[in-house]
Amino acid sequence: MKSIVIREDIENVQKLIPLSKLLDILEVEIIESTVLEGGGKILLEVVGRYASENEYYMAHIINQEGTSCMLLMNGDMILNAECRRPDGGEIPVNPELIKGLLYSSNVRKLDMYRVKSPFMKWIEKYNLGVEPLDAAHRKMFEKFNIVIKYILDGELGKIQEAFREAYDACDGHFKLEEMLQDKCRYDKRKKESHVKRHLEFKMLMDKLASTSNASQFVKLLTDLYIYIASYLDYMLKDDMDLAEYLKKKMPGEGSWGVVQH
Repeated sequence: MKSIVIREDIENVQKLIPLSKLLDILEVEIIESTVLEGGGKILLEVVGRYASENEYYMAHIINQEGTSCMLLMNGDMILNAECRRPDGGEIPVNPELIKGLLYSSNVRKLDMYRVKSPFMKWIEKYNLGVEPLDAAHRKMFEKFNIVIKYILDGELGKIQEAFREAYDACDGHFKLEEMLQDKCRYDKRKKESHVKRHLEFKMLMDKLASTSNASQFVKLLTDLYIYIASYLDYMLKDDMDLAEYLKKKMPGEGSWGVVQH
């Protein structure tokens, strides 16, 4: 079994990026649920099984008294953690507490979850069959995925710069769509509605861009995520209409070069 490493500054990361708050925006999928009778040995075997994979996982551990801990992992590294008493009160985390938990014989239940960026699903949703649009959408969501990766990794110094790149990709995507609408003589009212959505979404992005530090950025992102997802849903409908219009107006891949100046 691969050894499990605990991030030394995990207490600081947990304070700046609370795990329970972050879970409001992450996509999680349960992959294993185990009632433990052999305590820490079995717990380490189960958690260690996923330590060999270069993916993000969440271990949710509950002891006999009802105290619970969530551990965010990537491969063999525990990146973030949050522990609570049975009454819901938070327990400050540190490497020694987590080590004691992993080797404890007092553990009752373990649930393992696979953790994914919330923006992975948008890459699939925004595949519309019009290459210039699809390429712009892929770039935008891949940049947003990098932001989430740095948040998960606790790379506080990289989060805001990564967001600026995502913001630029988002702005480029909007400009491309508006240029395509002009070139293809898109319905004026539909274009006005589409552009209005772009402006509203950019207002959300501007709020995030105005944050003064990474911790504030993460808090605001989790607060705004429901609104961001709602706007993406609305814009997807607009983009689908535009994509169908473009396919009819300029069928065939060879036509796209005309509109990519």
